[in-house]
Amino acid sequence: MRKDNCKMTLQRNVIINDTYQVRQVLASSELAIVYAGRDRNTGAKVAIKEFFPQRMAERQADKRGVFCSSRGYGGQYQELLGAFLLEGELLSKLDHPHIVSYLDHFEANGTGYLVMEYCTGITLTEYLNEHNHALDAAFITETLLPLVDTLDYIHKQGILHRDVKPSNIMVMEDGTPKLLDFGSATRWPMQSGEKQVIFTSAGYSPLEFYSEKSSQGPMSDIYSLAALLHYWTCGQPPMDVKQRLFQDELPSVRSHNEYVNPWLARVIHWGLTVRSEKRCASLAWVRSSLRVQAWVWKVRKPGTVEWSLAENQHTQVYEVESKKQHEMA
Repeated sequence: MRKDNCKMTLQRNVIINDTYQVRQVLASSELAIVYAGRDRNTGAKVAIKEFFPQRMAERQADKRGVFCSSRGYGGQYQELLGAFLLEGELLSKLDHPHIVSYLDHFEANGTGYLVMEYCTGITLTEYLNEHNHALDAAFITETLLPLVDTLDYIHKQGILHRDVKPSNIMVMEDGTPKLLDFGSATRWPMQSGEKQVIFTSAGYSPLEFYSEKSSQGPMSDIYSLAALLHYWTCGQPPMDVKQRLFQDELPSVRSHNEYVNPWLARVIHWGLTVRSEKRCASLAWVRSSLRVQAWVWKVRKPGTVEWSLAENQHTQVYEVESKKQHEMA
């Protein structure tokens, strides 16, 4: 936030929509401020997300209302507000244990609000930093595989998340994930000629997210998921897609981490293909490669002689599956 953040945020104990009491600021981004709050009717703790595009919005004198202060940007403000309200609409249609629960959304004070369950946990970024990037079977079975299943569920509901990255995933106390922030989400399949608001995250967004009219689908979220797996195995996201337009020579994750099974390494690399029509288009490949990796790490710990033997047992399987992948691509 800027230095004058006290003038930007809602004050403590402000009541919104006669129902929700603001308690404290949790986080902020270029487009929104997230508060911890309380439902006055139930007493339940909630998370309140307020639309507040920092570059064009200011707080009214009453310290509640919001208005577009940038001359000539009123249309863009309304477009972004519409995208924000769509987040609430889409989230309201989802019911899954690994997706943050929707409670309410509405317009008030010249802006929009989204009320969700309050999640206790830490972001995947924080979790991986604390656990040395969690190269173990339990992390795959408790966190990553449920995340894959969650994306599969979203796609089957006709929705693309479009912003899968470690900071948008909460790891709960039991190790299970919660997928957050549907601010970039959209309906899928898209209508012919339909424009999309451009939202991108360096390192995690595929090329098609940089265009208003590009063809987008599950393979777009798979790119972001593959980038997340690259961050997990290598400690850093892959080179941004815009830097690979003319020479796509992304190194295998095994060049950074020898403990990654060849099958998983190939699927990650396939998922990060620049051209969407050549990219992995099914989460089934990601799921199966993670299961193989979990099995290898479960029976043999990384770094031991036994681990090398266990990995070699899967070389033949990897070669067969890799040929299938090339044929499908």
